[in-house]
Amino acid sequence: MEQYTGIDISVHNGNVNVKRVRDAGYKRIIIRAGYGKNNVDQRFISNAEACVNLTEPAGIYWFSYALNEEMAANEALYAVAQAKKYWSKCPVAYDLEYDTVSYARKNGVSIGKAQATAFAVAFLKEVIAAGYIPVLYTNKDYAKNYFDIPAIEKALGQRIYIWYARYTRSISTEEKAACHVWQKSSTGRVDGISGNVDINEFYTDFETVISPDAEEKKTVCNLNILEFQKAANLDGYTDQDGDKLKEDGVDGPKTQFVRKKVYLKAFYGENGYKVFSKGALVRYWQTRLSEMGYQTAVDEKYGKDTMEKTMEMQKAYGLSVDGVAGYNTLSTSFYN
Repeated sequence: MEQYTGIDISVHNGNVNVKRVRDAGYKRIIIRAGYGKNNVDQRFISNAEACVNLTEPAGIYWFSYALNEEMAANEALYAVAQAKKYWSKCPVAYDLEYDTVSYARKNGVSIGKAQATAFAVAFLKEVIAAGYIPVLYTNKDYAKNYFDIPAIEKALGQRIYIWYARYTRSISTEEKAACHVWQKSSTGRVDGISGNVDINEFYTDFETVISPDAEEKKTVCNLNILEFQKAANLDGYTDQDGDKLKEDGVDGPKTQFVRKKVYLKAFYGENGYKVFSKGALVRYWQTRLSEMGYQTAVDEKYGKDTMEKTMEMQKAYGLSVDGVAGYNTLSTSFYN
């Protein structure tokens, strides 16, 4: 099996340009979907949509703050609910760490090997029941002192996949054989991400686990392009043949033709910037800005606030900073 290098990301990594990450050679991404009692990671939607739109293979993890088995099982349900929005099947990892144990202790609960093992069983049982791939995040200490992995697999009646954290140049043959993903660094530097990021080596191709014929994938509908096409049609744009765009989520020649005609902006008058562009495409653009972390009112009116948020986005993604949502800016929004 071909080995892949990838990353795992969360809100702590800020704006992640998944296209640049992929182009830099990182072919797999694990995304934090959330933590604790249904707290969805603030960057999950934008990160997940970017992976879907770029057909970048991805999985998710849920950081646990469970105090008992019921809470752990509920955390799995929260994780699966988020996964279902984007993937019919993918790896879903249970992440119980030192912060989990510390939080439990502050709440009068002591988590030892028996408790951690039971929590993992409760979480992963729900993952399996929902049809997703069960993954356990662990490290050398937790694999020895907190998780009884054979007992977990026995309770579940099947094997699980191990995501193993150990920050070192290499791991032993035994460690490599026992894990499916090795998180080897927390200080990686990757194009498309500002600051450090976790680097992972994937020894199992979860795409093959998901679908034996994963090589024969059909063209995927990009959700952002689909919404752009719908908005362009509502605003009356037509392609080079005078027809409305086909709403298929594919950035083909006709969609590109229309995008070249779109020029969303504010107007500068005597008293400063005022609303200029209006309509469905402005609503699309304001929605994408907010999803990408640049919160602005979604009111179909392109005024000063939308212009300023557009400029922030353009600066972050290395685009020409003019406050206009045109061809290149809109294209960037399709894949992030």
